[in-house]
Amino acid sequence: GGNWKCNPEKTSALDGLIANINACDTSKCEVYVCPSPLHVAYCADKFTNGAKVTPQNCNFKGCGAFTGEMAVEQIKDMGISQVLIGHSERRGEFGIFPMDDNTTLATKLKYILDADMSCVFCVGEPKEIREKGLDAVIAEMDVQLTQVYSLLDPAKVVIAYEPVW
Repeated sequence: GGNWKCNPEKTSALDGLIANINACDTSKCEVYVCPSPLHVAYCADKFTNGAKVTPQNCNFKGCGAFTGEMAVEQIKDMGISQVLIGHSERRGEFGIFPMDDNTTLATKLKYILDADMSCVFCVGEPKEIREKGLDAVIAEMDVQLTQVYSLLDPAKVVIAYEPVW
């Protein structure tokens, strides 16, 4: 499974990726597949072994004038039950404009859970914090999770440790 990020380049490559995952035994673990936004609809009903299509992001409010975003209601209507949020690339790592700060992510998580969906919530530290040691890493995780602690239901939220190093 995993996060396919902005891959593959061609839709024709999806069937091979899907076949590889369908060949896996997922009976003892949960497998999440996070296709690029353009591939979510194609992949939505293709997994036969329990692997879950998990979009890489959603907006914070629903349908409306949010160009380039996906609403939880749209995702849910496709038969998808969970979404990934908080990926480092959305948080602004690698020099990309930070779209999701901790406050926005708390709003998104509440919106997802209020829609009776589950969430893969990414946390992680950049290399500079990692190099400062474990105490600095733990402090960074606390900062990233402080606004969502009250929402962390283990039946609905998976914390994905996704450091940027």
